[in-house]
Amino acid sequence: MCELKTAQKEWAKWKYYVMARSQSAYLELRQLFSGNQWSQEKEVQFKQQISNVKKLSFNLKARRNAYEHVWGYFKKIATAQERATFFRLSQAMTAKQDEALPYLKKLAEKYQITYLLDSHFFD
Repeated sequence: MCELKTAQKEWAKWKYYVMARSQSAYLELRQLFSGNQWSQEKEVQFKQQISNVKKLSFNLKARRNAYEHVWGYFKKIATAQERATFFRLSQAMTAKQDEALPYLKKLAEKYQITYLLDSHFFD
């Protein structure tokens, strides 16, 4: 990967996945990309952080925050019913039950939001 543009594209795919698991990891990775400088060292840090984030347990606050950011892709195109459904599902979410994520995926497919569909957010 070791090229800035390639690394930025990879980060874009992981951004909401990371945000949904850890706000601090998200901020650290965002900082890693600041300054438009990329190196082998930063690439190793990036891959390690992603690996660490994959091991994190469910964080309700982080998930809700990320979901609301993702909702921004739909807020101008979704129906009032879709909006109500999303916020109801988001508020009902628990560590054991999350119907908001599949609903966001359904909306991404319906409205063809390729940025989200091509990302790791729904993994």
